[in-house]
Formats: sequence, structure tokens, C-alpha cells
Amino acid sequence: MQKIKPGNTTITVSRAGFGVLALGQTHKALSNEEGAELLLYGLRRGIEFFDTAQYYEEYPLIRKFLEKAQAERYKREDIVICSKSLASDYEGMMDAVNEALRELELEYIDIFFMHEVRSDQFKERIGAWKALKEAKASGKVRAIGLSTHHSDVAMEAASIEDLDFIFALLNIEGLGIRTGEDGGPGEKLPGYRISDRAGTREEMEAALKACRDAGKGVLTMKALGGGNLAASYREALDYAFSRPFVDSVMLGMSSETEIDQLIDYLEGRLPSDFSPDISDKKLKVNQEDCVGCGECMKACASGAIYYGSYGLAEIDLNKCIDCGYCAYACPTRAIIRV
Repeated sequence: MQKIKPGNTTITVSRAGFGVLALGQTHKALSNEEGAELLLYGLRRGIEFFDTAQYYEEYPLIRKFLEKAQAERYKREDIVICSKSLASDYEGMMDAVNEALRELELEYIDIFFMHEVRSDQFKERIGAWKALKEAKASGKVRAIGLSTHHSDVAMEAASIEDLDFIFALLNIEGLGIRTGEDGGPGEKLPGYRISDRAGTREEMEAALKACRDAGKGVLTMKALGGGNLAASYREALDYAFSRPFVDSVMLGMSSETEIDQLIDYLEGRLPSDFSPDISDKKLKVNQEDCVGCGECMKACASGAIYYGSYGLAEIDLNKCIDCGYCAYACPTRAIIRV
């Protein structure tokens, strides 16, 4: 697989990355052994870039994968690990970095991100950013950055001097992109610091181009819209991998078949009329991303969505007709197909 050295960084990443969230308890719920074997299969196929986060609670799975990779004589420098934390202050972020090192039994993490930075939040989480800069200076991490679904945050990242990477949501339909401007339901969503609205693909593209021009490494996520664009697999990936300002595209995969399909696509062997079998995949609300705004319920004509015991949306699969309208209506990209 093609290798890229993003922006002004010294880290080399594979053109496609493996999003480990798809394997964990909120998605496929694979055991540590099963998940480690799947990551190892991806590594054998040329995927050397792996993404996780503190709140995914997948460090034991990744540690087992690293043990298996070492047993097959892969070197530490053959594998790039990035993690993220929602911590908002210095102590919380430093604890998150140390937790990752301890749980993964590593001397350093390749890339560490401030996780899901929303509009107007960076200055409020400046203590966490200070911790990341110190962690980099001490060698605990090799590079630092922020992850976001907000195009205005991505634009702000272009001017942050010490930032090495931006990790942003981008897909052909613009599913899940937000921006910090007046309008939309933003003021009603817990955790949103200012009013926001649905963003556009073009706004995110402009922001990521600015980051690239500023020498930042550019990574993107959700090329398949949390599985909601899987039926348009080729078209979605054609878009994701053809953006000249994007270094690596992170994809969630949960089977050897999905890994093989990706490799076939990247190596030009995937048939032009390819369409993946998604008959066994169902819509699900990712509770970590849902904010209980109710927009999905307004879009559901079959009355399949309701508030669960924690005030967050859930889907009654006995009523769901699998139209997918709820996924397009969701402002936080909480509705996924797994």
C-alpha cells in the first residue's frame, strides 16, 4: 500500500487507516482475540495505521494485536498508533496519555489528538492542549493534533502553530459535518458551545486545504458516513481518496471481507459495478454521539425511534423500514449502520 509522509511531520502513514471503533463493544463487539486477529490481518494486507480513543475502551484489544504483530516480527516502527481523549484540562489529558502508554505497553504513541473539538471549544480546552505539547516535548507522543466534525474548527486548526495533524469528518454527502454559525438546532444540543448548523462538504474541503497549505497532516474519517453510504461504496471512496489535500483516510472495518474489498479497491481490482452486501447491517444509534435532540424522530415516518432510559434515541428494529432518513437528519452523525 502507498505510504505518505503528511505535511511537515516526520511520521509515515499508510494511505488507508483502520478505525478500531468498529470492533468494540458499541459496534461489532468482537472479543480481544477476534479483534486482534482482524487488525493483524489488516497489517498483513498493508494497513499500518490504526486509530482508537480513550473512551472506546479498546486498549486491551490493541495491546493483544501488538503482541501478535511482534510475534510475526513486525517492528514497532512498522505500526502507527493514534489515540484521542475528550479531556478538557491539563491533568485529564496528561492522565489520558499516560493511560494509553500504560495500557498499550508502549514507550510512545505516534499521534495523540484532542478528541471531538467543537465550535469555540479549543480555547476552553487550552489546558489539555498544553499537556499534549508537553507530552510531545518529552517523547511520550510523536505528534499532536485535534479531531473534529466542525469545519470552522478545522479552519482554526490551520493557524495553530504547534499542531501537526487535523483529523476531520469528510464524505461525499457531507453527512455529519457541522459548523459554528447561527441556525439549526445547535443551541439545544448539550455540549455545543455556540449555536451551530449543518455544515457542507465544500466548507470542510476549504478548511482542510488551508490546513494542508499550512503544512499540517490531513486525515479524514467517515468516508462511508458511518456505513450509511456503503451502498455507494465505489463512489464514496473515489471521492475520499481523490482529494489532493488528504493524506490518509481512516475506515472502520469489521471483517476480513471488508478489508479485502478495500485493498481490491485501492489496487484497482474492484469491479466497476461492485456493490457490497449490506443485508445483515442494521441502523443503530451510537449512544456516545447522540445528544437527544430529537431530529431523527422527526424524520422517521414509521415511528421506530424513541427516547431510551437515558433520554437518548434508540431504534425499534421491529418498526424500522431501513429507509435511512434518520441518519441524514442526525446533526451529530450518531446513527450508524453496523
